[in-house]
Amino acid sequence: MFDFIKKLKESQTNGWIVGLFKKPAPASLDESDRQMLARVAWQFFWLFVILFFFEDLLDFAVEIVHSVFEILHLLIEFIEGYIEEILEHLLHTDHHQSETIIVNAVLLIGMYGFYRLVYAFPNLVRRLKINSCAACLKYKRSKLAYWQALLPKQKIKLTAAYLAGLALLLFWLTL
Repeated sequence: MFDFIKKLKESQTNGWIVGLFKKPAPASLDESDRQMLARVAWQFFWLFVILFFFEDLLDFAVEIVHSVFEILHLLIEFIEGYIEEILEHLLHTDHHQSETIIVNAVLLIGMYGFYRLVYAFPNLVRRLKINSCAACLKYKRSKLAYWQALLPKQKIKLTAAYLAGLALLLFWLTL
């Protein structure tokens, strides 16, 4: 189904597009100074893009959420119309009676769903807390292991790269 996306990624005609969205290789101990600088520059580039276009990105996200809700609303109206037609033909009800039956059924289903959510909520919160703590700890351990494995010269270069990026970002923000 999505073979055209694979072909687009593999083709050489879209060079700068693939280069723009290609994620740099993760930090590894055998990366060169040039690869390390490219990785840090890439991180600061995307941070700059997010800060520069923050309002536009936020508006875009709100428009996407609004469109999804509009589509869901249309889908619900479509389903409700069909259920109403079926009720009118099967039970020989009028429009008001069909609407009342549908509303009561939806309220019952909603109340049951809320009941199940109330009892499942503590388990969901506990599982989310455990998973987020585990992910955070795993990330911290991997970063610590990477930092401890670096040579002192590489640590200085990495620190200088992050400080230069941060200084440029702060300079841009204070203009």
